[in-house]
Amino acid sequence: MKKILIIDEDRDWLLALKRFFERNGYHPYLADSYPESYAVLGRVLPDLIFLDIQPVNPNGLLLYKKIKGHDKYAHIPVILTSHTANIIKLTSESTKLTSESITLHHADAFLKKPFQLSGLSQMLRQYL
Repeated sequence: MKKILIIDEDRDWLLALKRFFERNGYHPYLADSYPESYAVLGRVLPDLIFLDIQPVNPNGLLLYKKIKGHDKYAHIPVILTSHTANIIKLTSESTKLTSESITLHHADAFLKKPFQLSGLSQMLRQYL
């Protein structure tokens, strides 16, 4: 069974994704804070990471950069999610967070919240 790590501070959204992944045959692991996500990564090597990022909290992007910069985790597909596609810092310069800019920073995919869970199945098949 494929393992998916879901990192999101919104507990309701976290539980909705958990139910969706379980119904579709995946084993979800949950982290509702960035420190907790490090603990989960210490115990589990997921097949995919679903990471929420917030413009007001740089920890999500820092975690993303650590994942992609670590030999043990760099190969894991990361799907970034956010409620906004506005300006945030991905590098030392501000850049507009779009599918194109995420691709430039090596993220596998970006989903703007809210998104339809029904369309998520196709994306999962692409990366798992």
